[in-house]
Amino acid sequence: MKKILTLLAISGMLAACKQNNLPPANVSASLSFANAIVGSAPLVSKFGNVNIIYSAVTSVNKISYGGSSTFSEASGIIPVSFIQTTDTTHTLFTDNLNLQTGGVYSLYMTGTVAQPDTVFIHENLAYHAATDSVAGIRFINLSPGTNPISVDIKGMANGSEVTALAYKGRTGFKTYKADHTVTSYVFEFRDVTLGTLLATYTLSGVNNASSASFTSTNIVRFHNLTLALIGGSGTANSVINIANY
Repeated sequence: MKKILTLLAISGMLAACKQNNLPPANVSASLSFANAIVGSAPLVSKFGNVNIIYSAVTSVNKISYGGSSTFSEASGIIPVSFIQTTDTTHTLFTDNLNLQTGGVYSLYMTGTVAQPDTVFIHENLAYHAATDSVAGIRFINLSPGTNPISVDIKGMANGSEVTALAYKGRTGFKTYKADHTVTSYVFEFRDVTLGTLLATYTLSGVNNASSASFTSTNIVRFHNLTLALIGGSGTANSVINIANY
């Protein structure tokens, strides 16, 4: 489930509420985060040196396994940490991220709780003109311990979309038709070496209306999406949809 958060929205779970402990007001970068750590409990985020009041943490502030969030952040060198709600004395991940003014970034957590790993991307998102009924879709392998994977559209040859994608590998954004003739895409993720089907993902609502006068909005057309294979290392594989806008 996609959650859109700002630092002010999560400040209620921070220990210090004094003005000098709040993030800078000059919000100027966007950071998307996805939790694909196999075996992970829900995570809470920590920006800067303020502390977290865990008794104030709600489900809105937690990023469950397979979940993602987008944070608005100030530019510069930003300390970022993520802590499991079941192990608050241990920081699962911490790093200083260099965020440029106006930049758009993605931080994908992968690996396992014992050996967490990351993919950090400075995005260059494709623009889709209003005259083009299309969407941009890319694929990423966030499944530790897997062989290279392929991706196809159901009914087409194996590897029709991606021939081989190693762990932590990703494609660029590929343009897909998203006009009234397309209701959905069904993507199949396979183990290249064994040929086995690992997971299937149906991207639905492709031709939903986008006008306010219609009942269904469209979160596919004109957007950029990342489909990530997660799981492995003793758990079933699945695919999550991360909106890049």
